[in-house]
Amino acid sequence: MSNAEFAHWDSYSRFARHVRFKSRYVLGADERTFLDTVLATIRNRDGELKPGHTLYRAQRGVDRVEQTDEEGNWIGEDIWGFGASRMKPLADRAREGRANPIGIPVLYVGTTVLTAVSEVRPWVGADVSVAMSKVLRPLKTLDLSLGHGQSSFAGAVFSHMMGGRELTAEDKEKAVWIDIDNAFSQPVTTSDDRADYAPTQILAELFRSAGYDAIAYKSHFGDDGDRKGYNVAIFDPEAVEIVSCTPWRVSSIKIEAEQNGNPWSRVKT
Repeated sequence: MSNAEFAHWDSYSRFARHVRFKSRYVLGADERTFLDTVLATIRNRDGELKPGHTLYRAQRGVDRVEQTDEEGNWIGEDIWGFGASRMKPLADRAREGRANPIGIPVLYVGTTVLTAVSEVRPWVGADVSVAMSKVLRPLKTLDLSLGHGQSSFAGAVFSHMMGGRELTAEDKEKAVWIDIDNAFSQPVTTSDDRADYAPTQILAELFRSAGYDAIAYKSHFGDDGDRKGYNVAIFDPEAVEIVSCTPWRVSSIKIEAEQNGNPWSRVKT
């Protein structure tokens, strides 16, 4: 067992703040030590996507093909899912995402159709192309779902902050990995600050350099309850083949909300 130990229970948050707001291309000693400790504390997270495994990729939009009769008269249109090339990121113009900087393609897929569709943030009535894809070779996959939805501040950390015992290496490790897992599953939109991508992009490259072919993390969207699907980021898009693509239309969107802070009010005196 490794003797590596995180310096703090919130080491991920400290790392994330540094690479967002101070420096991300030349890391200091603390940040390098953090990354080394991340690799040294990967436990019980290895999986494999086997050849033939089915995954789903969604893109907003569909192809509409006009139909004519033998005399050239318009008789309607057919709706098709995008072609295979459209359903993969462009090799030289890849947009950045949770697990990749701009220009470096990563294929984002879901384990269910609803997860894949939900991740493109459609609106009611939106047309979405959903491709079914097959894994072509064994893909060593890192599971980043174990701490999904948990709070790193709960349990031992909360007790420590209230004056309890000192945190052990195991306590800090659990808290840090909960934060890492939640960072990858946190919803993002195209309007988010691009700096928010930096921490997970660096971690994804770290995992790739350690020999992982893909990372899997929980989705905040998609199926109900415990059946929520997984998102999978595959570092080599050519490891997956698009075998079909189907047009879908979004019929409803379920929105739930909960208060996560204190209200303010203006009181006249």
